[in-house]
Amino acid sequence: MKYLILTLSICFCLNVWGQDNNTYLRLTFIKAKEGSNYRENLTQKFARLHKQRIEDGIINGWDLWQVVNSRQTPFSHVIVTLVELSKMDSLYSGVDMQKVFPDMTDGDLENFYEENIKSRDIIGDYIITSIKNISNTNSGPDEFMVMNFMKVKEGKFKTYENMEIDLATAVMPDEKFRTSWTLQKRIDKYGTDLHWNYLTVDWYAKYSDYIKASSMPAVDADKNYQSMMGIRDLRDRAVLRKIMSVR
Repeated sequence: MKYLILTLSICFCLNVWGQDNNTYLRLTFIKAKEGSNYRENLTQKFARLHKQRIEDGIINGWDLWQVVNSRQTPFSHVIVTLVELSKMDSLYSGVDMQKVFPDMTDGDLENFYEENIKSRDIIGDYIITSIKNISNTNSGPDEFMVMNFMKVKEGKFKTYENMEIDLATAVMPDEKFRTSWTLQKRIDKYGTDLHWNYLTVDWYAKYSDYIKASSMPAVDADKNYQSMMGIRDLRDRAVLRKIMSVR
């Protein structure tokens, strides 16, 4: 029964609300190839697959995000899988594909798997944990998020975390455009050659709110912000729109 039990590399779900030290996010950065039907595969087939993974108790959730203006970034989609620590050892467990797709034959499944590989490139695969979330709303993640990729100096991790949290705590109550802010740490790999090791995420209800925030008059960094800039670099930024969530 070839391809009936198929182990797939997980994509991911970003849910910053109610996380604790036992909950982790697996981020997979993907570049869909021009002219492919990769997005349709994600929304029509992989969503069903990961719904089954949730029902089987393997993962807790799965979200699909698409990069805005993706031609300017090395990836076009970010998929996020929410996983509790107690389920981490079963992360690569197989799923009964015939149960998920009873209308597909072995040949159909084999063709689907091969065509999916051809339709995209996996750019990166990471495990992160959320350190702090500050929100002005009681709802879940908004439709738009901005991922800020940070490289923090070795030996300054705790200092950096405290600086980011203190700054966000001070400004978020008066924030006009962002609904929430999240600090996350990459834990899958360490080393001085990493391109990034922390993420901050800015959440927006509308894309126009992000544009308004980015269009504010320029100001020089104050003393506290300059101190933080001394121990971390903002390596890159990406704006993403949520396509779907599976729970």
